[in-house]
Amino acid sequence: MDAARAGRYARVMRVPAITLCLATLAAPCLGGPPPAGAVPEVHLSFDSGDGGTHFNYSIIHPELVRSAWIEVVDRPLVLAHKPVAIQPYGQVTWDWNQGFINFFEQEEDNLVLSIWDPNGETITCDVNTVMTAHPGGVVSSTTVGARERLAPYPLLNPSFMRVSPGSDAVTLDVTGSDLSPLTRFHVQPSKGARCGDQSVHAQVLNFAHARVTLAAACLRTPGILAVSTDGDQEHSVLFHVVGRKSPVLQSVSPAALPENMRQSKLTLLLRGRGFTQSSTVYTGYSPDSPGNYMGDQLELSTEYVSPTELRITAHPDSDESTINEKVSPGEKLRIWVRGDEEKYELSEPRDVALRHVISGPRLQPVHDIEFELRRQKTPFVTSVSPFPIPLMNAHSPEELKVTIQGENFVPEDKVRFAFGNQADNDREVRSEYLSPTLIRAWLPRQLFRKHQISYRLVVETKTGQRYSRQVDDKGDE
Repeated sequence: MDAARAGRYARVMRVPAITLCLATLAAPCLGGPPPAGAVPEVHLSFDSGDGGTHFNYSIIHPELVRSAWIEVVDRPLVLAHKPVAIQPYGQVTWDWNQGFINFFEQEEDNLVLSIWDPNGETITCDVNTVMTAHPGGVVSSTTVGARERLAPYPLLNPSFMRVSPGSDAVTLDVTGSDLSPLTRFHVQPSKGARCGDQSVHAQVLNFAHARVTLAAACLRTPGILAVSTDGDQEHSVLFHVVGRKSPVLQSVSPAALPENMRQSKLTLLLRGRGFTQSSTVYTGYSPDSPGNYMGDQLELSTEYVSPTELRITAHPDSDESTINEKVSPGEKLRIWVRGDEEKYELSEPRDVALRHVISGPRLQPVHDIEFELRRQKTPFVTSVSPFPIPLMNAHSPEELKVTIQGENFVPEDKVRFAFGNQADNDREVRSEYLSPTLIRAWLPRQLFRKHQISYRLVVETKTGQRYSRQVDDKGDE
């Protein structure tokens, strides 16, 4: 090569050499030693699309790193993680298991506390639409918290009150669920009566008790009035304004019976006045409740003897059935006489006491023995502390202690919480029975909390240090 050509070649090669030197000053060449004191620097971005979440990441000084991964975080929980390649720039698409999070959250989601009781009942329906009843089930539910706005669904338990026509305003203590000072009570004529749909004055005492007052203006005409919170007749308190010629029931003989008397042996003599050939006798606490056949105590036959006397017998379920099989513990046999139903004629009730009988066990073949829980009074919740229960977050304790006050609790009762509209957000929680009026329960933070999904790129160096970069999924808020 002559001198001229050599000079031109040297000038051409000088530019790439200078560029290479500048690049070397800016960052070490791949595979070369890192500058003194260098640490990995990581970056992460993402977007959600078909097939999963698409991640773009970068690791400066990958030669310092021995492992790298991406985590899905619902602070403070790590829900899932996925190893990624150690390289300066990388891309990965990950369809992580989103079943950990309720993505159907709504502002109106309520937190509902329920009591599971062994004397409740659970109805299941199989693939052939055959319904089966199982012992044990939820007997009391109360709204105790919400994602945004507390929106309870108040209901009244069916009950009954007999009222004479022309009475002054009447007041009745009622029971229900989800009652609050904001609950609105309405009265509607169910049959007869003259009282337009209007609000009713009520004093709410707690979640389960209220005091309802019906104005005198609604009690002038015979008929049946229904007070409810939602217009549902099946969840109504009924006021029966009786006809002016209603029968008068003065006495029932005998006034007490052994609770284990066979129904087939039952005979009662009723005395009073105003009885007719069409008079019928009813046993139960709510003679007008629609469809409330469970409230009927005994099915009776009425024999008219005279205007002052009726004789009744029972229609037993079987030759061996006894009275206490139809009457709940603590109740009496409540007896009414109905007159002309179109005129709403109904007597005052009279009660027949049921005496407890102590006797030795009666031997019977094993195949005839039925193991049946004796019916107990239904538990219900009257108050909860704290109330309302605040929506928890990453800084809340893992469990929140909740004090539940109520009535008729038993040691076998369990506490359940449900939040939102997904089945797996309904679960039994740790609880402690303290007394018939007090239970404590512990609500897991993960069941009732604000979720914030984040993605985190984590690298671990060859010397054991960790570095990370986290970005929030704002679309999950």
